[in-house]
Amino acid sequence: MNRNVFILNPKAGFRKLEEWKALIAAKFGENAIIRLTERAGHATEIAKEYTNSTIFAVGGDGTVNEVMNGLVGSDNTLCILPAGSGNDFVRTLYKDIPKKKRTVKGILERIETLKPKKIDCSSANGSYFMNIASVGFDAEVVRNSERYENVPGLRKLSYIISIFYTIFHYRGIDLKGEIDGIPFEQKSLLLCVANGKYYGGGVKIAPEAEFDDGKLDAYLIESVSPMRFLSVLPKLAAGTHTKLRFVKHFKADKVTLQGENLTLNLDGELSPTQEAAFQVIPGGITVLAPEPSIPQIS
Repeated sequence: MNRNVFILNPKAGFRKLEEWKALIAAKFGENAIIRLTERAGHATEIAKEYTNSTIFAVGGDGTVNEVMNGLVGSDNTLCILPAGSGNDFVRTLYKDIPKKKRTVKGILERIETLKPKKIDCSSANGSYFMNIASVGFDAEVVRNSERYENVPGLRKLSYIISIFYTIFHYRGIDLKGEIDGIPFEQKSLLLCVANGKYYGGGVKIAPEAEFDDGKLDAYLIESVSPMRFLSVLPKLAAGTHTKLRFVKHFKADKVTLQGENLTLNLDGELSPTQEAAFQVIPGGITVLAPEPSIPQIS
């Protein structure tokens, strides 16, 4: 039996929790199962409990990442109800839905118009990610932003503040590895491996990425001076940085890397590592999405 299971992250919007429950009840009534996450990794555990169901991830990119880690390879379908501060993956997934409607209420109002579609996801060191993985500058930005998230009045600006802090305190990393068997070694500011186009609250880091092409998009950015990097930030935000001489772009099936004291960023979730292997999983997960974003399942 197909069930509608809603996995809610209270921390993503604790002030709106009761509002979300009311919206879900009004739309689905007794056909809704509501589960609240209690700890890190709990959303993955909950998602694995169900089969042949539609699993709704209610939260930000971190919640979506946890839920999808419990769904890869299953017969469940994922539906994202964006309720976080970044909501970057839905910028690509829901590109045909007006930005103001990419909310819990807005998606529920048009749920009947969404269709099941197969999209790619990727693995990295035993975990899965659906949007973007990286090491280097942006992982440091995420880590540094945590110091501002609990400061009154700065939570919504924490990522922006952290970008400028990191620009003047981060000097890059010595990376080596392979992209589809082709070796590379250089002082790098960032290595980004992408299925989606956006991260960091709307930065279009991977403009060529498509999550239904069976490929990863790898962007390798050489280390540059703080002032040089500061001058190209507008290009990074707009997705026009790929023409810069110190930015290299690759379409790949597999990317491996090694480096000292790396911080691995998987859809905003951080972990320390000395190496990483990224592998695309074509059509690895089924999601509900508006047409004509990507080809519908036949």
